[in-house]
Amino acid sequence: MDIKSLVPRDKHDLAAVSAVEKAGYPAVAPILDDLLSWIADGNWPVARPLARFLASLGDPIVEPVVHVLAGKDSAWKYFCLDLVVRHLRADSIGRLHEVLCQLAINPNDDDRAEGVDAVAREVLA
Repeated sequence: MDIKSLVPRDKHDLAAVSAVEKAGYPAVAPILDDLLSWIADGNWPVARPLARFLASLGDPIVEPVVHVLAGKDSAWKYFCLDLVVRHLRADSIGRLHEVLCQLAINPNDDDRAEGVDAVAREVLA
């Protein structure tokens, strides 16, 4: 099976989310960035179940999360923090400390408008 076939095809592709959960980690390691892109809008049906799975991975999701949090899409950062980072174990959150502090203390205007700074502060607290 081609692992890329597990990436949801649209925001309603809950069958893909089930297939991802069934495949588990480390099978899905090559597509973590692709999977994380499906939580860019927390209102999509695939977002929350996929976020639960990604948060359950712990350390393997940290690096893909750093890429999102260092990016320019403030809405995606918000949902990444709210749906994934908030639910990570403390040791995994600790690996995100530097980027979380940056977002909490020195957010750009877009991040502030989306509430990224507030969620980052909540996660740090």
